[in-house]
Amino acid sequence: MNTFSRLSILVISGFILLLSTVLVSQADAQNRYRGSGTNAESVQERDADPQGYARRGISQPRENRLVLQLEDLTESQLEQIDELNLQHREKVMEFRAKMRNNEITREAFQNERRAHYEKHQQELKKVLTNEQWEQLRKLRDERRRQNRN
Repeated sequence: MNTFSRLSILVISGFILLLSTVLVSQADAQNRYRGSGTNAESVQERDADPQGYARRGISQPRENRLVLQLEDLTESQLEQIDELNLQHREKVMEFRAKMRNNEITREAFQNERRAHYEKHQQELKKVLTNEQWEQLRKLRDERRRQNRN
């Protein structure tokens, strides 16, 4: 065998070895990515999370709410508010699931969500005193002004 043939065999073998190493490492990286849970869970599985803390447009956990800044909240009021927020969160998730399953349009989803939000606010108003409700409105206005700037 001449030198050119040996050199060709070595270069081709090296190229194949390098290519297989790259392909194996890419496959390993994709498997690690899939196993990390980032892409593995579906939208429905995320929506099935009972806490629902990380989703946009749904009530945040108690620690993040403006309601906690209200004066003279009783434990009874906090429990009622938590129950209202849980019911609201479940209803919004139901609307979202219908939209994703193409049972309703995006516009219908937005209309239903807005109507349910208004109902939720009326229920919240019943739980709070007039002074607490006004204080909550002022806190919301302040937050909106801060978010605009």
